[in-house]
Amino acid sequence: MKITFLGTNGWFNTHTGHSTCVMAETKDAYIILDAGGGFYKTHDLIKEDKPIFLLLTHLHMDHIEGLQVLPLFNFKQGMKILVEDSSMLDLQNIMRLPYMPAPKNLKMPTEIVPLSKAKNLPFKLEYLPLVHPVKTVGFRITAEDKILTFALDTGPCENLLKLSENADLMITECSFLPSKPMGNHHLTPEQAAQAAAEAKTKLLALIHFKADDYDTLEKLVAASVYFTKTFAPYDGDFLNL
Repeated sequence: MKITFLGTNGWFNTHTGHSTCVMAETKDAYIILDAGGGFYKTHDLIKEDKPIFLLLTHLHMDHIEGLQVLPLFNFKQGMKILVEDSSMLDLQNIMRLPYMPAPKNLKMPTEIVPLSKAKNLPFKLEYLPLVHPVKTVGFRITAEDKILTFALDTGPCENLLKLSENADLMITECSFLPSKPMGNHHLTPEQAAQAAAEAKTKLLALIHFKADDYDTLEKLVAASVYFTKTFAPYDGDFLNL
C-alpha cells in the first residue's frame, strides 16, 4: 500500500501545504481520503483503470474544497464518493449549480454513495463517529495485510483508539499548538501521540495543522516525547506500508 500526502494543512492553504487530502494506492484500488486543496494532485497520480474511491470524513470546507476540480478529471472508471449517511443531502446540495457542476454533468461517471450502502469494496472499511461540532467519521482501512487509520477533526475519544488499534499507520490531526488545547474537538501533538501509544500504533503521521498557528512544523517535536515513531509529512511526501 503506497500512501501519498497531497494536502497536509488544516483550515486553508498556505506555504506549508494545501488543505487535507491523502491517497492510498493498493493493487486493487485508489483510495482518496478527503478532498481538500490537495485533491487536484490526484489527476496526475492515477494512471491505471482500477476503481477510485473518495472517502469524506465530513463536510467542512477544508476537507471538500477540492471537489471544484472534478471537471478536470476524466477517468474512464469514474469515481465513487463515500460519505456518512446523514451528510448525503448536504453534499448533494454542494455538488450542484451554482457551486459546481452536478455529478451527472461531469466528464466521468461520478456517484455519491452513503457509507451504509458501500458494499463489496476491494478493501475492508470500518468507520466510527468522532468528537467534532459537525458529524464526522474516522476510517480504518485494511488492505494487503496492512491497516491504515485516517481520523481527522477529532478530540480525544474512545473511537479514535478503536480505529487506531494496532494500525500500521495512523494518520490523525494536530490542529492545536503543543500544550495549548482549545476545547475537545481537535488534538494537540501530545494528545495525538498519546493516543497512538495507547492504541499500539506502529507509525503516526500528523497532518491538518491549524495553518495560522503552524508556520513551521518544527513545533511538532513535542509529540515525539510521547511516541517516538511520529513524523509530520509535507505535501508530496509518500511511504510504502
